[in-house]
Amino acid sequence: MKRYINSLFFLLTVCIVAGCSDGDGDTSAAPVAASAPQAAAVPAEIETHAEKAAPAAPPAETKPAAPKIAPVALSSEQQINRFKQWDQKLQFLKTNFSQTTHYDGVQINRSQGTLSYDKAHQLLRLDILNEDGMKEQSAVTNKKKIIILDETSKPVTTLSWKEWQQGQPNQALFDFGNYTALLERHNVRQEEPFVLVLTPKEGEEYTLYVTLSKQDYFPVRLKIVSDLMVTQADLTDTQKNKPLDKAIFGGFFDDDLSK
Repeated sequence: MKRYINSLFFLLTVCIVAGCSDGDGDTSAAPVAASAPQAAAVPAEIETHAEKAAPAAPPAETKPAAPKIAPVALSSEQQINRFKQWDQKLQFLKTNFSQTTHYDGVQINRSQGTLSYDKAHQLLRLDILNEDGMKEQSAVTNKKKIIILDETSKPVTTLSWKEWQQGQPNQALFDFGNYTALLERHNVRQEEPFVLVLTPKEGEEYTLYVTLSKQDYFPVRLKIVSDLMVTQADLTDTQKNKPLDKAIFGGFFDDDLSK
């Protein structure tokens, strides 16, 4: 079976640089003819009919730039609470992802694709794309069973969601909208601003790093370190709470959508 579902990673950086330059020109005064006679002085008391120049307008008043206000730094507990609030706020999710897996510093897997999630019906679809953006494989689940699809969206095999998930080292990557439960299963600390570090309270040992968005505290990066295995996933172009077309889930779980 092709690689699948162990997927999520891609960092997009946009840098805009603008610049301009001004050119200076030199002017030279015309030479004065030596033979030109000196003009007679005009008595000061005699007014000329020349139009007096209008006084120069005072320079426009410039307002000082408003001082930049630094964002208020939230405490570790406040950031965790903002993260938990997505349990109530998240209804729909559509995002691009890219993921790499390294073992002992050597990359052994790289994948990219799109993920769609309908929380109310617990429907999730993951599409794995090749470097040309063409679909290689997909998985659709209602959190009860998971259907693996080929590149034409034809079902290949069906697995138990629970059994499949228990065999994955990166279960947290699919816990969208269940963040309170995720945190309760782990010891949580804040390593640096916007980065939470989770270690399981029981079971297999690993470390999960969750990087939160500075704008709304939704996860933008997840990294799992387990012994020599490191899996890092990044979410990009994330759309939250924009209703999804039910056709995304291929009609495999239409009974769930009708509820």
